[in-house]
Amino acid sequence: MLRDTVEMIGECIYLIGREDRDKQRFTGKSRKSLSELVSGLDPSYPIILLDHQPFHLNQTTRLGIDLSISGHTHHGQLWPFTYITNAIYEISQGYKKIGNTHFYVSCGYGTWGPPVRLGNRPEIVVLNITFN
Repeated sequence: MLRDTVEMIGECIYLIGREDRDKQRFTGKSRKSLSELVSGLDPSYPIILLDHQPFHLNQTTRLGIDLSISGHTHHGQLWPFTYITNAIYEISQGYKKIGNTHFYVSCGYGTWGPPVRLGNRPEIVVLNITFN
C-alpha cells in the first residue's frame, strides 16, 4: 500500500498514495503534505495521485498533478444525502478538469453504515490512461 509515499512505476509514471486526512485523529500522527510528497519529482513524467478524500483540488492543480483519483464520498449513498456531499465536495462524483489536472471521484461500490444505496449507482471504475 502507498501510504504517504511515491513510487515510480515502470520508469514512466509517478504514483503518489496519501494517508487519510483523518490520520491524526486516529493515530495522533500527521500525514505528509502534498508539497512534501511531490518535492523532487521530475515533472516531465506523469504524476498520478491517489487520495481517499477529494479535498484541496486547487493545491493539487497548483503542484502539477496530472491525475487525481479519489473516493470517500459514496456520493451521499442514500438520497437525499447526495445534496450534502455535493455541498461539501467540489466533485462529489465523476470527472472534472481544473487547469491541467484531471480529477475522478468514484462513489465506490460498497457502503458505509447501513448496507444499502438509494439514489446513486455503485461503480467499479476502469480508467484507460494515455500520456503524450
